[in-house]
Amino acid sequence: MQTLTENQILERIHSRTPFNARLRDGSLCIRVDEYLPLICTAFHAGTRLQADSQARLAIDDSQRMQLEDRGSDWLIELMPITLCAQDSRLEYDLGQPLKKSLRSEISGLPLWQRPPTKTMHRRGEERHQRIYRILDALLWALEEDHRHVVLFDIHSCPFEEMRDGQNKINIAVDDIEGDQWQPLLKRLQRRLGEIELPNLANRVSFGERQHGGGYTASHVSEHHGSALTIPIEIQKVFLDPGSGQPYPMVVNALQHGLHEVLFETTADASRTFPGRSLRRNDLLPAELPPEVLLVDRELKKLARGLETLLYINPINMPGEQRRFLKSQGRQAPRFRYRQLRIDPYAHREKLYRLPVDAIRDPSLRQLYRQVIDALAERIDLLVSIGTDSFLYNSLRYYGEPTPGELANARFLLHAADRPEELNGEELNSKEMVPRFQQLANDWGLKCKVELSDRLVAAAMVNNGRKALLVRRSAKVSPVELHALAHHELGVHMTTSLNAKLQPLEVFSLGLPGATHTQEGLAIFSEYLSGNLTLKRLQSLALRVISVDLMIRYGDFCRTWRTLVEDYDVDREEAFRICTRVHRGGGFTKDHLYLSGFRDALQLYRSRDIRGLFIGKTGFEFIDLIDDLLARELLTPPKHLPICLEQPGQSAPELDYLVSCIR
Repeated sequence: MQTLTENQILERIHSRTPFNARLRDGSLCIRVDEYLPLICTAFHAGTRLQADSQARLAIDDSQRMQLEDRGSDWLIELMPITLCAQDSRLEYDLGQPLKKSLRSEISGLPLWQRPPTKTMHRRGEERHQRIYRILDALLWALEEDHRHVVLFDIHSCPFEEMRDGQNKINIAVDDIEGDQWQPLLKRLQRRLGEIELPNLANRVSFGERQHGGGYTASHVSEHHGSALTIPIEIQKVFLDPGSGQPYPMVVNALQHGLHEVLFETTADASRTFPGRSLRRNDLLPAELPPEVLLVDRELKKLARGLETLLYINPINMPGEQRRFLKSQGRQAPRFRYRQLRIDPYAHREKLYRLPVDAIRDPSLRQLYRQVIDALAERIDLLVSIGTDSFLYNSLRYYGEPTPGELANARFLLHAADRPEELNGEELNSKEMVPRFQQLANDWGLKCKVELSDRLVAAAMVNNGRKALLVRRSAKVSPVELHALAHHELGVHMTTSLNAKLQPLEVFSLGLPGATHTQEGLAIFSEYLSGNLTLKRLQSLALRVISVDLMIRYGDFCRTWRTLVEDYDVDREEAFRICTRVHRGGGFTKDHLYLSGFRDALQLYRSRDIRGLFIGKTGFEFIDLIDDLLARELLTPPKHLPICLEQPGQSAPELDYLVSCIR
């Protein structure tokens, strides 16, 4: 933050130069990131008192805390233009006219033991005038550029006893002239009420100003014909009543909520003012801020070496499979795993040192916080491979099957066999490779197809090498080959290639929930292309059952016997399923395929899902992704599953089974 004189600040405003500065006399902090028609003021946020004022003060700290709007500047921290007073309103009240700004009492409470001096009066009036000159210059500049401005005058109200865990917000409509603003204010009331706060509900009302005078609104109305001032008073639920310290989660929620609401309201207001109407996206940055790119770049470096499957896949699986089957399933395999190549503790510490709080876009800030939390959990998972705590960490990261998901699985396993899926032609891995390569070429995917001896699955995409790996011992039917192609190439390879085209590396690393989303989209692609079989559905169901058995009993041999004896699964296939869910000490990922398919299908039927294919995304982030695409901050997906444009046809009985998945 710079320290500037009034003239230096006015020069920057005149030249439309973004800046972040403190006025040289210390009375005001002003930030202008971009010259948008949206200003936020926190004119009662200050707490600074001069020594001569402090000596005459008649009230104690707890009374001051009630009278000052402490923390109101925090609430608007993420907004593009903010003016935040640093001096206490007891020195001079910016909510009062100049000659009344040094008050003798507030709300009937006498402020001074002895009358204020002439020096106190003169100092307060000079600073009052200086701040309003800066505000006027900014408003005139924005009116010239945009023909209108909306100023949100933010206050934090004194502590009150909360009823039913409610936060009170008051829109001081007595300061707003003109019936034309009533629809706008109603929408503002609704949006403010929808801000989600931890353990609190919002009650938003219209009314008279409860805390402080209305001079800011009257001054703006008198001197700026194309500016609208909306005073908003928020109860101090974000501060501890005793210490005045913030509740960070409540502050964060209010910051994010106000950012969204005030931008939407400013765009709405533009449709009532004469001139060009604005959309919310017109007010948001047209380029990714440098602080986002910095965090993203550093995050990529820290995410290297955290590939889960590289460490979770046993390195001695073929030999253990032979030993297990030779023992007729009586001796559990003793899997071995690769050594972790990172220092997990230093790595986790570096993750949480990334300057995420410097990101001023609230949605992107929250996105990176969640990604960092997910990577830290992944480190815990990798560190615990082969130990008793691995299952616990897997449950944290991937969750476990719900009763509903288990019911879906059992329902699918009771379906009658489809004769047309039995005893058909089978292709071996060497026959699969050229067919996969041809399909990749036909779909415009530049990648390699290679054989591997280290896979549990029949095929898997290696994102780093842009390669589809095929298990050397794999055998599939022609329909299963096409299903695998739509699964691995159509989704996993497609999203890998699209991610490389994005300006943010986070879409290659994977968002929280990426496994659920990626596998759900991949199974959905099998279905939409007309290649999903009952056998495949039942294999997904068996994974859900196996994860549940693993969690409940932790016994590889018992899970294998259940699959073989109760569900008539081939002994080798049963071993592969058991290995998938027991590897590492209990890997719960496999229950996500069936629920992910359900969620992908439901989303596809309700909205456009193409944004999910820009990279390794998550269902919960689809609104943010679509928003960033609309703002042209992300690259639209170059590659999309062919089945989105050319869907196939499934058998009626399969459509029925899919429709029954809840």
